[in-house]
Amino acid sequence: MQANDLQKLQPGRLFVFLREHIGDVVNSTAALYCLRRRFSRAYLCVEVGERAVEVLQNFPRIDDIWIRPTHQGLWGKLRFIRRLREGHFDLAVILDDSADMVLHAWLAGIPVRVGVRRKEKFQRLYTAFVPHDTSRHETLEHLRDVVELLGCDTSDYRPRLYPSSQDTRTAEQELRQAGWDGITPLVGINPGASREHRRWFPDRFAQVCDALAEQGTACVLLGGPGDRQLAEEILANCRSRPLVLTGRLTILQLAALMPHLRLLITADSGPMHVAAAMGTRVVALYGVSDPAYTGPFGKGHIIIRHNEPCTECTAERCVRDRECMKRIRVEEVVAASLFHA
Repeated sequence: MQANDLQKLQPGRLFVFLREHIGDVVNSTAALYCLRRRFSRAYLCVEVGERAVEVLQNFPRIDDIWIRPTHQGLWGKLRFIRRLREGHFDLAVILDDSADMVLHAWLAGIPVRVGVRRKEKFQRLYTAFVPHDTSRHETLEHLRDVVELLGCDTSDYRPRLYPSSQDTRTAEQELRQAGWDGITPLVGINPGASREHRRWFPDRFAQVCDALAEQGTACVLLGGPGDRQLAEEILANCRSRPLVLTGRLTILQLAALMPHLRLLITADSGPMHVAAAMGTRVVALYGVSDPAYTGPFGKGHIIIRHNEPCTECTAERCVRDRECMKRIRVEEVVAASLFHA
């Protein structure tokens, strides 16, 4: 299919494949918004991983959301392909680089399949594709190129989250109950990440909290239920008493909280992308992962990373021992945070 033909498409039924990690889906909302505007009359169905489905809550004009289990197995995939075939979709937009998704769309008989191609052996399954390039942003740039293939206007290309008024009220109530006086400047601390080698160290986060407290800034510990142990370790190492909201907020309540923060100190993580989508600046702590590939949307963020090659440090050792993360000093995180504030 020629580029001009793609840009003239007017499908009646549109199916969009999304990823499963929170940060990836947050960034994918930029492309999803453009698709909804471009195909304003189409029936829009979105498939998303179960861990990130809440990101799409309140997103305007999605007709249906299919939740993809984290572990669905062969029979689950076969049931999904059958359901997809019965949906009689005209266009599949694959906002991922997984070969499985284009294969499923092809097996389901969807005639037009557009997405990011990682493996050449599946190239023939795409009607049109954007080649995967590790030098470009994993989601923001690749997915923008995909929707541009389809004639979408990307002049206002940015992630979008839609916390409700109730989400805002709940976030503010939780802050008050945690001990915030409504006046003291707030800095968010997100110690968790989906992979351990991306995490900084609880004792160093504690030192940051203490240093900021001495400057009259309160810290609030954030993250999901799985980050509670990290929060406890930070508290155990603190002289000051940070506020604790770890495990107490949903994704959109966390989004609603972001405007109350001067900034968020975080590893490469889902909350980092939530903050950036809501316009909150971040001090992002990076190890072996590349901020050019996975970094936060927008300008004004500070990236701290020390992955300079040396004879004692390999990528494998960094993953195992977090050598690059050990090079990030408390003093530079505090300095970056005070600069932002």
